[in-house]
Amino acid sequence: MARTRRDTVDNGTSTSSTGSTGSTGSTGSTIPLSMATPQASPSQHAMLNNLMASSAAALCSRLCTHPLDTLKTRIQVSNVPQPLLRTFLRLARDGGLYRGLPIALTLSAPGLSVYLTAYDLSKDRIARLFPSYLGTDTVANHLASALIAEVSSGLFWTPMEILKSKQQVETLSPALSSSSVSPSKGISIHARTASTTAAAASASASASASASAAKPISTRDLARKIYRQEGLLGFYRGYFITLGVFVPYSMIYFATYEQLKAMAWRQRLQRPGSATTPYQQQPGEVLPFMTIVGCAAVACGIAAAASNTVDVVKTRWQTSILTATEATSSSRRIATQLFRQGGLASFTKGMGARILWMIPSVTISMSLFEWFKAYGLA
Repeated sequence: MARTRRDTVDNGTSTSSTGSTGSTGSTGSTIPLSMATPQASPSQHAMLNNLMASSAAALCSRLCTHPLDTLKTRIQVSNVPQPLLRTFLRLARDGGLYRGLPIALTLSAPGLSVYLTAYDLSKDRIARLFPSYLGTDTVANHLASALIAEVSSGLFWTPMEILKSKQQVETLSPALSSSSVSPSKGISIHARTASTTAAAASASASASASASAAKPISTRDLARKIYRQEGLLGFYRGYFITLGVFVPYSMIYFATYEQLKAMAWRQRLQRPGSATTPYQQQPGEVLPFMTIVGCAAVACGIAAAASNTVDVVKTRWQTSILTATEATSSSRRIATQLFRQGGLASFTKGMGARILWMIPSVTISMSLFEWFKAYGLA
């Protein structure tokens, strides 16, 4: 058996008398193959692949669905009913569909990367720590992993939501703001109770009422104003209420999504017409693309509808930054104002627009992530 004897010389190189491993230069020095071609560990490679897959999925999803996000936000901040199609066409005509896109692209990629990577890592780690009770296929594991993923990624999502939403609603007509809605002006109680989000955005709109055609504020200028007025914490306004929205959303979503995928696998693992010859799942195999899309769409629709109530309060509070009034100074006061305006129905307005935006956004990001992760980008 060939062996390599390495002797260290004064210049730090190693010399080899014989050997079939390593590469030998003219001076007789040998560089072991493990040093010459360092390889990343499987876990490091998987982590890199997950990060690249989630980043690509985030960018594709945001580019495709940002107009629907803008539509949802504008409908939520209005204090009078806003028909979906008419609002969309008006935004398209005014060039407002992609307002807030730069900051959304900048922070959505790291946000989704942390979110999905944290979920995958947490699911595996929890299963290893508690194999008897919290295996990777248990609902309890999915709920706990979703909680960890949402708390971690909220550090990116919250600043993005504040800056993006503020830009999306800053040119809202003052006629739609809460300050212009009063019985003395002939606005019916029904119209006032149809308000569906942000008293804050209404304040933002009235602040720009005198110059509706003014040039929209840039992301950089908006960030500077927030920092001067409220400091770094201003970018995390509503962080905990955001968790109150998206922790339940994520837990419902992932628990439903994983169960739907398990059902799809059970159907797929049995060959049609052959009860005794089940199909064998191959390592790294994924469900068909449209099956993943269907699972993600159903799970998202259920989770989005269930979490809409708190989202209305969250949106109002976050968009009130820089223009906060006594009525929008806390989430409790915002909730009280909403209830006085229209009872429980006020917390459900905008649900259709939110689901209309979230379903394509989530299905695009999750289906692309699953496929990119399976077939590799790194």
